[in-house]
Amino acid sequence: MKKIFWPISFFSLLFFTGLSHACWDLKERSNIEGFAELDDVLIISLKDAISCKPLDNVDVMLGELEYTTNSQGYIKLPMQPFASQMDASMSLKASKTGYITLSTDLLVEAGTVLNRRLVLSPVLPPGKTRFVLQWAEEPQDLDLHLKGPDFHISYRNMKSAPNRARLDVDELEGYGPETITLDRIDARQAYDLSVYNYSNDADFKGVELVYVYAGNRLVKEIRLPATKKRSVQVLQIKNGEYNFFNKPTDQKP
Repeated sequence: MKKIFWPISFFSLLFFTGLSHACWDLKERSNIEGFAELDDVLIISLKDAISCKPLDNVDVMLGELEYTTNSQGYIKLPMQPFASQMDASMSLKASKTGYITLSTDLLVEAGTVLNRRLVLSPVLPPGKTRFVLQWAEEPQDLDLHLKGPDFHISYRNMKSAPNRARLDVDELEGYGPETITLDRIDARQAYDLSVYNYSNDADFKGVELVYVYAGNRLVKEIRLPATKKRSVQVLQIKNGEYNFFNKPTDQKP
């Protein structure tokens, strides 16, 4: 869902803010970014990549330490070990029955963990593929685009091509996720995935991540490059094989 810019009054702002979709609402963002940090606590939040439902009882391995998410989908850590880090990463593995195990890194810059909001993809039936995009607070609105032989899935184009592909989640207020599911791959056809900086209020920062899932496994995590260009050509599936480009381009999807 994209913002529509009208003459703004206090009441219209409240109205449109209430309708805006965000996987993490303002209250959750305040808890994660504000109040927790005041108490020197780092919150890592895990949600469902399709429903945005908080996930409890997720087993999380952070380095060599083990944690389990609470009813809010949170694990809570002391902030101090991260606060002194300028540019670092820490391995994280999250698993839950019915979901594809996520293996990634927590990215730390200037004492701040950039990707403290994570999503898990439900296990997919054989033959299906899912693409999940996550990023930091800025840019505000990144869009996933999937082009197939007879469809173009994105918010601005087709949101659903029955029995072929669909846009599951569209995020307009930073962080993600944006999620597209491809129902089947025809080996005779080509499928192109790209990310477009729709809001263009900030550049790609090199911390944006695309996760590629197939069946019950994570195929690849792709960290997009820092660039001032509006688009990144992420990958192409051709002849049933993945070709990973991760290439900035000025071409609009």
